[in-house]
Amino acid sequence: MKGALGLVFSLYLVCCVLAQQCSKYHYEEQILSKVVRLEHRMELLEERLSEKGEKECTTCPDGWIYYKGSCYVIVDLNLSFDKARANCQKLHADLVHIENADENTFLRNHLKTMKGTSFWIGLTDTDTEGVFKWVDDNSRASFTDWQSSQPDNGSGTEDCAHFYANFNYKWNDDQCYNSAKSICEKKRE
Repeated sequence: MKGALGLVFSLYLVCCVLAQQCSKYHYEEQILSKVVRLEHRMELLEERLSEKGEKECTTCPDGWIYYKGSCYVIVDLNLSFDKARANCQKLHADLVHIENADENTFLRNHLKTMKGTSFWIGLTDTDTEGVFKWVDDNSRASFTDWQSSQPDNGSGTEDCAHFYANFNYKWNDDQCYNSAKSICEKKRE
């Protein structure tokens, strides 16, 4: 009986020690898992803070939108291309010069939330038909986002580019004297 009792007691002690070790390992795994989750949350918060900090550190005027070094404003006046450009210049800006697909997507997504069907951009081929240049620096367009079959120089007089809602905000050429809203851009101050 003593031997059996001793064996049971010994097994009990072994089980307790193993349970404590198992419990200890389980506890350590839980702590490690929590640490990993907290590190991930901290990384996300740091990203958000850096994005927010970047936005807060900009000096875009009220009502303008910041994106990657530039400030943009959608002008809610229907003006001809030349008047839209003159209006942007009064704001110490110019009609938008879209440099790449990311900037274009940013603007398209923003325009989809606005009212209006047509928004001038600073691209024209008034100097040489078919050679579209940006008005701010006279450079030839290296990135474009024309609707298929555009530009078409309809009626032989379409020389100015705009985002066009009917083409899912792809670009279209239109007569420069037509009225449209516009997008002004200036580099961050």
